[in-house]
Amino acid sequence: MSEKVLGIEDLLGEEEELAEEQEGLYDLVIPPGVPVTLIQELISEFDLEPHAKTSSGSVEEGELFDMAMIVLRGDLETVRRAEKYLFDVFDERIGCFGD
Repeated sequence: MSEKVLGIEDLLGEEEELAEEQEGLYDLVIPPGVPVTLIQELISEFDLEPHAKTSSGSVEEGELFDMAMIVLRGDLETVRRAEKYLFDVFDERIGCFGD
């Protein structure tokens, strides 16, 4: 029996406000374009909770836009380990393009 692979729709639920009982939790913002399989790996390996946040931005002409971002929530130490793992994977994957 195979595990269900999460889709983007599964990760981007309703946006939540950080409740008082969640003090001490931190968010790892997942950059756009990260494969869902890598996000799922981070969730399962580091026991992080996926959430959605809206980030506002603008283009050169000043037009504002909102973008839904995936964040993985956990304690500070776990989020830092997950962030290191994420960037180690990035370095490994793009390393073949160097030199």
